[in-house]
Amino acid sequence: MTEFELLEELQKELGLPDIEADEVTAQSVADYTGVSWSKAAAVLKAKLAAGELTSRQVRTHNGKPATAYRKAGA
Repeated sequence: MTEFELLEELQKELGLPDIEADEVTAQSVADYTGVSWSKAAAVLKAKLAAGELTSRQVRTHNGKPATAYRKAGA
């Protein structure tokens, strides 16, 4: 096994999953609605605490790590 092959294997095991089509981030909500990132994050966290959403750590389409939210039970 080459170093590259090992790194690829470890990336699959340890790396963050890609964001799914039914998930949003605070940044995507802010961009879509025009509110600030902090307001979008606060609303998402409140909905998470109320059980309306679930969250997980993902890698966005541009490769950055983020918290993604989706409807609970989806």
